[in-house]
Amino acid sequence: MANGAAGGTPVNWTKIGEDDARAHPLYGFGGWLWAVYAVEVLGVALTLEGVITVVRDYGLNPLTNPSFGIVWLHLALNLPFLLMAPMKARLMPVVAIVCYWVGIAISLGSFGTMPGPLMNVSILARVAFWNAWGVVFTLYLLRSRRVNVTYRHRVLADEPATAVPPVQETP
Repeated sequence: MANGAAGGTPVNWTKIGEDDARAHPLYGFGGWLWAVYAVEVLGVALTLEGVITVVRDYGLNPLTNPSFGIVWLHLALNLPFLLMAPMKARLMPVVAIVCYWVGIAISLGSFGTMPGPLMNVSILARVAFWNAWGVVFTLYLLRSRRVNVTYRHRVLADEPATAVPPVQETP
């Protein structure tokens, strides 16, 4: 990961106090976290767009048709990350990861209940994408230095609590 340790290498973290975390240059909602957040917002927008398309093309009522239950659940399971991340809630990484994978598991388990018109290559491509994204999302939330400083109040074991991260020079 860009802000964490590479590959399968174990990462050793050292706890720091809340004041040290707030003073750390990586503390806050920024950096790659904005990109991760944008992808999640895009996912919610695409889900809502899918609901509108199905309602328009097939005339299904999204409030009474049970097939839409999974859609509303998926949206609800995105809310913890979307709300907790900007608030810098300490439990955000764990709650967001659990909610994400519960949503994926329920989505995969519901395929047998989807009406024929809803099951198509587009849906399968989205499922493949969101599974792959889930791996990236999980690894980022677990290994990112920014996420660990901001939400878990810890730094890499060999890094002082107030260390300035190395600046990459551009050619």
